[in-house]
Amino acid sequence: MATTQDIQNAARELGKLIATHEAAVKFEATLKKLDADIEAQRVLNDYNRHLTMIAQKEQNSAPIEVEDKRKLEQLHNQVVQNPLLREFQVAQMDYVDLMRGVEEAMAGRPAAAPNVAATSPLVNPDLSGK
Repeated sequence: MATTQDIQNAARELGKLIATHEAAVKFEATLKKLDADIEAQRVLNDYNRHLTMIAQKEQNSAPIEVEDKRKLEQLHNQVVQNPLLREFQVAQMDYVDLMRGVEEAMAGRPAAAPNVAATSPLVNPDLSGK
C-alpha cells in the first residue's frame, strides 16, 4: 500500500516531468515575456475588466449599452492585434491541454480531444447584442 510520502514523492517527480515538457517550457517563457511587457498587460487587463463589468451587468439584468459593446469590440481588437498576447494564448492552450491529459490519465480515462477555449479573447465574442 502506498504511503502519503510515496504519493507526494511521485507528485514531485511528475511536477519535474511536466516542467520539462515543451508546452510547460513555452508557457513559462511566454509568461516571463508578458511580465516584462507593460503594454500587453494593460491591454489584457483593460479587456478583462470590461468583460467582467459586462458580465456583472448581465448577472444583475442591467442593460448592456451599445457603447459597452463597442468598447468590448475595440479592446478585443487590441488583444487580437498584440503578437505577444496571441503567443500567450497559444502557449496557454497547449499547457492546459497537457494538464487536461495528465488529469485524464490520473483519472484512468482516455484523453479527450483538445478544446479551444470559448472564452478566449482571440475568439470573436458575440458583439451583436442578440
